[in-house]
Amino acid sequence: MLFSISFYLFSLLLSYLDCTRYRIPNVTIIALTFLLIPFGFLENQINFYSFIIPLLILSFFVIMLFIMPKMILGGGDIKYMMVIGLYLEPLLFPLFLISTGITQMFFLIYYQNLKKRKTSPMAPAMFLAVVISEVLFNLNIYPF
Repeated sequence: MLFSISFYLFSLLLSYLDCTRYRIPNVTIIALTFLLIPFGFLENQINFYSFIIPLLILSFFVIMLFIMPKMILGGGDIKYMMVIGLYLEPLLFPLFLISTGITQMFFLIYYQNLKKRKTSPMAPAMFLAVVISEVLFNLNIYPF
């Protein structure tokens, strides 16, 4: 219970900060990580795969930054995605990635067409994708 509550509270804060300041503070990501790890172990929510997914995410984005150094994705988004990888069940992560792409597309349409900005915050889209993934999983819609 504390595992999910801490994730959701900090994710709301990160979403707000990303929408208003386009920044994801390192101190908030570190605090969230230091809360998730002990709560996850206490509630048996974290296992070996919980640490593999964030390492795979980090490896992927390091390679992508070497290939495309002018990529628009910010470092805070990558760190937040790593924390999401720690939080989510490994089975839910593919659904999360698909949901993130779809929600980010709607955020981009909104920010580019209505707010006339070139970029949009990604943390709210990722947070919404986590919510969608968990709801579909709890309703037994995913996995099929």
